[in-house]
Amino acid sequence: MIKLFPNYASEMKLVSFNLKEGKADSPFDAETRFVPSSNGGYDVFVNTSDFKWYQNAARTIASLGCFSIRLSSEVKLSPNEFYWFVTALYDGIHDISIEYDLAAEELSKVESMANLVSKFRAIADTDSKISTPTSIVKALFEEIESAASECGAKASLTLIKRGDKDFENCIGLKAVGLASDEDPCMGIIDVIPSNLDENAPLDVAMVGKGITFDTGGYSLKPEKFMETMRTDKTAVIYLSGALCLALKLGLKKRCRLYLCCSENMVSGRGMLPGDIIKYPNDISVEINNTDAEGRLVLADGLLKASNDNPAFILDMATLTGAAKVAVGRDMFSVLTRDTILDEKLKSSFDECGEMYWQLPLAPYHRRFLSSRRATVTNSGHGEGAPGSSVAASFLEQFVKKDIPWVHIDLSSAYLPDGSPFLAAGPSGSTILGLATWLCAR
Repeated sequence: MIKLFPNYASEMKLVSFNLKEGKADSPFDAETRFVPSSNGGYDVFVNTSDFKWYQNAARTIASLGCFSIRLSSEVKLSPNEFYWFVTALYDGIHDISIEYDLAAEELSKVESMANLVSKFRAIADTDSKISTPTSIVKALFEEIESAASECGAKASLTLIKRGDKDFENCIGLKAVGLASDEDPCMGIIDVIPSNLDENAPLDVAMVGKGITFDTGGYSLKPEKFMETMRTDKTAVIYLSGALCLALKLGLKKRCRLYLCCSENMVSGRGMLPGDIIKYPNDISVEINNTDAEGRLVLADGLLKASNDNPAFILDMATLTGAAKVAVGRDMFSVLTRDTILDEKLKSSFDECGEMYWQLPLAPYHRRFLSSRRATVTNSGHGEGAPGSSVAASFLEQFVKKDIPWVHIDLSSAYLPDGSPFLAAGPSGSTILGLATWLCAR
């Protein structure tokens, strides 16, 4: 739980921290990050020209084991900077209490946003035995339904799972979920704000990958790459978090989530390399890598979303290791068939301080998916295949050409070892930026 207070409004015992420009005086080494102060607290030395210096300062404070603090700063933090400071202090273990000199209304807004994002960071870290495909969809719908009811909006869930008639068209989910005892499913969550009626046009369709555990299938992952695969469901969680936050911030247009959820397991009935599957749009796919399963389930969601004719489609997934190699874990990758990123999306990310980079997507990337036996393979091959771009090229085939579309490769979903900006664990990346974008449309 995160609690924020105006200066000297808390009755708790707090440790004072002052964020101070410059360096420590002798006898401390000049590179010392903090020293005891005369008021019994600490001076934390910062360089405000450094990138996200306020998050770095929060991680320094967390390293001292202090999570109940009275904060002051020589350079006053904006509400957005303070939000990121609080987010950086969060570690999923400790409650956080902070006094800071911001207006009560601003503190309340930051507290609400930080608690919501922290809740979804915690959900992303849950055990795969708890967060099965159907249970995670139902849990996320409960969060969205609760947020919708608070502001008079309507939320509904359609759950399509193995055994249902409509599931026969979920070709990717059927293939990926073959080996699992848990039912693969697609959860479609429709949200209509209070200012709209039930026939309002669909503005944004958001499609997410929710692999609740990923062994890699028969293209089995090495042990060290499998141990964090409970977080391969992160995209559906962050998209749901963004929609919840957008509702609280004043969403005005209809949005719909397509949560494509499955386990990717190994068994005698599982998907095999060399299998061919065929989607309803007549694209056949040769499976050349069972660990490239995310794009197979996303294809189901993208086809469904395209048929619903929204004004915009955004999909998000922890899709490729190549994205982590390209941009690291501190930022996420954005790809679109348009050279210029949607201006409102870009400005929302920039305004909120989300860390991202646009990677290329060109028609020639399709050549790395060539197949002798099918329309395409599901994974890139050939010398110099750029993994993130090739994966996006696969997805593009399932989106109608006249619908604006953006793909996010969520390389920043999870930090195994933490960073100068965030604690180890799920990051909450994209939630604030996407919520801001949804409200700006």
